[in-house]
Amino acid sequence: MDKNFFIALAAALLVFFGYNTFTMQKQLQTKQENITKQIDVVKAKQASISAQIQKRDTVSLTTAKKQETEKLFTVETEHAKIVFTSKGAAIKDFIYRDFNTDLNLTPFGNEGYFATLPDIYFEEIPAQDGADIAFQTQLADGVFLVKSYTINKKQGLNKLEISLKNDRAEELNISDLYLNMGPGLNTVKSEISDNAATLRAFCTRQESGKKNISVNNLKEKTFIKPNLLKETCEDWKWAGIDNRYFLTALIPTDWKGLADGFKYNKQFMYETPSFFGLFGKTRAEGPNLKILVPAVLPANQTVTYSSDFYIGPKDLNLLESLPYDLQRSIQFGFFGQLGKWMRNILEWLNKYTHNYGFAIILMTFLIQIILFPLTYKQLKSAAVMQRIQPQMKMIQDQYKSDPMRAQQEMMALYKKYGANPLSGCLPLFIQMPIFIALFNALRTSWALHGSPFIWWITDLSAKDPYYVLPILMGVIMFIQQKVTMPENMTKDNPSMAMMKWMPVFMTVIFLNFPAGLTLYWFISNCISFVVNLVLKRKLADI
Repeated sequence: MDKNFFIALAAALLVFFGYNTFTMQKQLQTKQENITKQIDVVKAKQASISAQIQKRDTVSLTTAKKQETEKLFTVETEHAKIVFTSKGAAIKDFIYRDFNTDLNLTPFGNEGYFATLPDIYFEEIPAQDGADIAFQTQLADGVFLVKSYTINKKQGLNKLEISLKNDRAEELNISDLYLNMGPGLNTVKSEISDNAATLRAFCTRQESGKKNISVNNLKEKTFIKPNLLKETCEDWKWAGIDNRYFLTALIPTDWKGLADGFKYNKQFMYETPSFFGLFGKTRAEGPNLKILVPAVLPANQTVTYSSDFYIGPKDLNLLESLPYDLQRSIQFGFFGQLGKWMRNILEWLNKYTHNYGFAIILMTFLIQIILFPLTYKQLKSAAVMQRIQPQMKMIQDQYKSDPMRAQQEMMALYKKYGANPLSGCLPLFIQMPIFIALFNALRTSWALHGSPFIWWITDLSAKDPYYVLPILMGVIMFIQQKVTMPENMTKDNPSMAMMKWMPVFMTVIFLNFPAGLTLYWFISNCISFVVNLVLKRKLADI
């Protein structure tokens, strides 16, 4: 396996979102001089309510101060326990009921998910129209905000509504009404150390000429130039934050988000040991994303802004059953279509094995059967090349001063015996995309999450906890190279050193790979070892 591939793969998983902070938007001038006090409960670090409702009267401020005590409310579903807070009318904790244990996806404090005004304390009001919970606050005299959540009791899309009632005689424009998402998302225990590297914020849009929507990552450079942000998120459909296993997405249904209506920064989540704790601890930071709701309130009217939202696992089958192409958030990598096919094969085999570990083994055998003609051709060519080594050396010695003639004689010799020196590389080139596709398929497969194999392998999506499979794989590779090594290869041959150290290098690389992927490579090497041993004896007389 090419070392550069693994370096590139590791680098791809360490893409970090940059840090950038927008300055506060310039406040708009007021229309009426009788609005005398600015809303002082919204701090400078949050989006301020400006426009014409910049001021509140003394009675409203007194009422707000009496309500400054956080209250929590719980909504339970089949798959989650959701804790709402009156502060910002947000989701404080989204506790997903995982296979093995409950997992809080939003434990990092901050403002809470879908907070609008995180420093304002809402009061709970009776929910209407099938909603599960509703909150209300008074922004100013004659201006009220109501937020309601309708939660899917199984698993799927939820609904968020923001209703703004304007009892004033003039039109009002709330220029800085944001919905907060972040910082980041939590993940399962086996993925904690890698979580910061896989976290991302993104927007999606339908680009011209493309069949599927594009998922565009939001990075530091995206916010440096306004034009770049516009190109990235123009006419965006939905936006959110995800990691390897979980997704949160906001989908406007009756309003249109603006391309420049995002605010982004990175915030501290937790600390993790650096390289098994040998280098202290590493700070994990997650993306915090704010999405502007461009609210315009006509005089004496109520305006409602509705959105669908999703929080939960990136289960391919589930997301494909939902609208909005949410499955596009699952990253299959460069060989995406091949990865999807391999995942489908795994799920089909699992119907018969009822164990994804055995399904991986069966799929490995299928791949080796498909590759057998190439393997046979490779070994046959190697046997022929070994047989004609003396003649090749004679040609090299005879035409030492005439490289072109030596090359011509070599090609004639290859043609005479049907040898191809490049055929030995062909199986490796074929295996490479299969390996990459399977790597991404196993890394992103929610079905494999928490799926046991046998004995100590309790989660095929996580690394082998005792490193048994990587070590066995390295041992098999070493034995295979010893047995199949050409007899005429000398110790000073450069290939000798590479073959000697390759098992060690591969073992180290696979230590932190998913157990399912290591299982595939281990079984693949075992099959190759047996096949090479049998064919080498069969082709010895060629």
